[in-house]
Amino acid sequence: MYLSDLAAQVRANIPHEMLPQEDHQEQLFLTYAVLARAKGVQVSESDVHDAWAAWMASHDKDHESLVPYDDLDSETAEQDALFAEAIRSVARTKGESAVSRILFSAGHPRASVVDSDRFYDLYKVMVQSSESLVARRQGVNTFFITINGVLLTALGLIGGSAVQTSLGALGIAFLAATGGLLSFAWRSLITSFGQLNTGKFKVINEMERHLGAAIYAAEWEALGRGEDPRVYRSFTSREIWVPNTLVVVYFITVVVAGLVASGTMTIAKNG
Repeated sequence: MYLSDLAAQVRANIPHEMLPQEDHQEQLFLTYAVLARAKGVQVSESDVHDAWAAWMASHDKDHESLVPYDDLDSETAEQDALFAEAIRSVARTKGESAVSRILFSAGHPRASVVDSDRFYDLYKVMVQSSESLVARRQGVNTFFITINGVLLTALGLIGGSAVQTSLGALGIAFLAATGGLLSFAWRSLITSFGQLNTGKFKVINEMERHLGAAIYAAEWEALGRGEDPRVYRSFTSREIWVPNTLVVVYFITVVVAGLVASGTMTIAKNG
């Protein structure tokens, strides 16, 4: 049964000396399996103690620890913490993605101050990496806008004086083809930047599951997870309009210039 499998996984995370008597284990760990499914990584020590108390009441209703969790002595509370962490560990493994398995291949971060500080430092590295990617993206956009501005200016100057000659038309076709290739490369880079940042935020969101607050995951949820364009439209979908438009413009220019160079089309000279 699926609950029995989860119960066995929880039991495997508990040191043997901490296990209750053999003939009493099965029902208790089945209850812990229910907690793993119902509460997952959010299960608390108090939840574990309540589950244990419900189980113990049927075996020894006078047990000294049958009191609310807040009234327990520190040693007993630590035991509940051990079982709670075992349940959370199973819940994480059960629901974790391939990203999580790779990210925490050496084990999930523990609650110690040193481990928490190190984990938070890694989280800040990922956030800074995402921010630097945005800066690089803006730099790339500026570069391609400048290059295309130069090319369009050159096309305007040549087109105004030499478009009627075959050589001039070929020059325009060459510049337009160059601009089209650059714009296509620009489009590809914008798409790649968007995909790379999406990957970074999958890692960031996975790390936030182990922090006190999941601010980026909450923001994404507030934006409807990108499913409604009226609520949120990605930067990539907007930025890509410019290179797409330029690719079309350059393509039309190449076709017209090619027709003029071959003598199929002539352009009347003003005046």
